[in-house]
Amino acid sequence: MKIMKSLLAVALGLFCTAAFAQTSLQEAVAAGNKVFVQLVVDEEHPIADDEFEDVIGRLAEGGGWVSVAEASEADFILNVVAKKKVVFNSPRTWLTPTVLDKEGNVLWKGDTYKADATMFNGFKSTNTCIKNVIEKGFQKNLFKKAGR
Repeated sequence: MKIMKSLLAVALGLFCTAAFAQTSLQEAVAAGNKVFVQLVVDEEHPIADDEFEDVIGRLAEGGGWVSVAEASEADFILNVVAKKKVVFNSPRTWLTPTVLDKEGNVLWKGDTYKADATMFNGFKSTNTCIKNVIEKGFQKNLFKKAGR
């Protein structure tokens, strides 16, 4: 009997924690919220400096958020790990998005999305990778989890 009560208490605690996290994620990524996009670049394989603003602006726009310059002004932080490397004579870009609350707690961690530069995307692997993050990461994963 004590074991059943303990299991029930643990299950209830996990349910409440999951419900609280869901509400926090839902509130954080609501359309129109302010986002600070923090681009963390792999030092061994960095993306070009001229691609920074494009990545930040397009990700914020893809989520329906307003990009802000300071983390203190934001409703949440979108941490994006970016890496670019030439593989078999073709540039390849990897982006891994993570949603953080203002305190730095992880609310959602996306998969790593990659794209190669091809003639079909104008040899722009970063633009294609951003599109993959928005379509696969945000629309098919993040927004569903947040109930949006």
